[in-house]
Amino acid sequence: MNASSTYREELHTPIAHQAQVVVCGGGTAGFVAALAAARAGARTLLLERNSFVGGTMINGAGPLHSFFNLFKAVPGTSKRQLVRGLPQEIIDRLAASGFCRGHLEMDKGGDYDSVITIIDWEGFKDTAFTMLEEAGVDLLLNVQVAGVMKEGDRVTGVIIEGKSGRQAIQAQVVVDATGDGDVAALAGADYVKKHGTSSVGFPFGMARVDMRRLASYLQEQGLVTQLVRGPKDLPGGDDVIRLGFDLTRDPRFSAFMAQSGMWGPLGFSYHSDHFTFINTANKRQVDATDTRALSQALVELRHQVMALSRLLIQHIPGFEQAYVCWTPNNLGVRYTRAITCEKDLSLEEIVGGARFPDEVFLYGFHDCAPRIQIRDAGCYGFPYRALLPKKVEGLLVAGRLLTSDWDAHMSTRNTVSCMAQGEAAGTAAALCAASGTSPRALDPQVLRARLRAQGVYLGE
Repeated sequence: MNASSTYREELHTPIAHQAQVVVCGGGTAGFVAALAAARAGARTLLLERNSFVGGTMINGAGPLHSFFNLFKAVPGTSKRQLVRGLPQEIIDRLAASGFCRGHLEMDKGGDYDSVITIIDWEGFKDTAFTMLEEAGVDLLLNVQVAGVMKEGDRVTGVIIEGKSGRQAIQAQVVVDATGDGDVAALAGADYVKKHGTSSVGFPFGMARVDMRRLASYLQEQGLVTQLVRGPKDLPGGDDVIRLGFDLTRDPRFSAFMAQSGMWGPLGFSYHSDHFTFINTANKRQVDATDTRALSQALVELRHQVMALSRLLIQHIPGFEQAYVCWTPNNLGVRYTRAITCEKDLSLEEIVGGARFPDEVFLYGFHDCAPRIQIRDAGCYGFPYRALLPKKVEGLLVAGRLLTSDWDAHMSTRNTVSCMAQGEAAGTAAALCAASGTSPRALDPQVLRARLRAQGVYLGE
């Protein structure tokens, strides 16, 4: 066989689907975007690489951060729910089915996040599918975006690959919610990858953990950093819901954690005797758009998880009978490509509580709090322009694939922000499809009026 650096092939790709709005990526932003677009009247197709929707919010993230302002960080500040609309409706649906504990205030660590919201992941998957079915969303799972269709600067569809082979999908408007900005990058949009080699995480869950005994021991040792108690299914009062503790201060763990680059851990427990989510394993300097780097990181982090679990079982009261019962499908990726949009939020605007005429939701959480937080426990506005990639027409972006500044991105990438971005992007896409308008030409005041009617809080 002759060695060659390229392989040339001629492709004839059948057009298999047509939709007014195609949402690429059914994760935290994309699921909400598809739901919003369909409810706004657009014939909507949602594409997802996994066998479920919800992405990081059920496959790598802990509590959803955050529907509220950071009121516990500033004494005397009023508690305000900032994110409402469709994200809150999803929480209400989950709670009605017993799949959400509601919004719970932090007992300790309230200057990081004053209110946390945890959900039952398996319950979410079923509820999400039900909501998509009710809205009439067409859904293709286990497919990957492999290319885009364009006419000049306008995206007119995408190419996917899956078990049915290579297929083309035509669209009036496309929403890129892939997390890595795959569609935008393939379409020729500019992007920043300055922090493309950031850390990736690999959380895990353990069953048969005595959460009350664990929390008591950690409190006695002075290792607890975050704590929330709330109702679960054990008698005798509230049980542990959120638990953060610093094992780097325990000499039995410190060397291992320093060598592996672990932090925390932080986690939550949805069901009794079940530490649902433990976030500590991570690997730095990983380019999550590189297949080889992803593969190597996955193997290494699985080794980390099993090694740490053995130490927990051996040394920490409450873990004696425990075992690893869950690991995620994918790595927890924070940052790869940041698509260059008409507006790129800066850290100064975020912490200063900047407001914009075209803002489509308000947000008040930063993942580096209390070191970095919005001034006076307030909020900032998220502008519609931040969803509009430069140089490319017919395309909106939503999720962790925007905001180039790393410290600013540590706010905008969080789950509740991504949900709100999804509602704005999906609603905008539907309005554009109905009127034949490009996303860049859409009047943001028309969008804002529609969002307000859907229950989105814009500060009025």
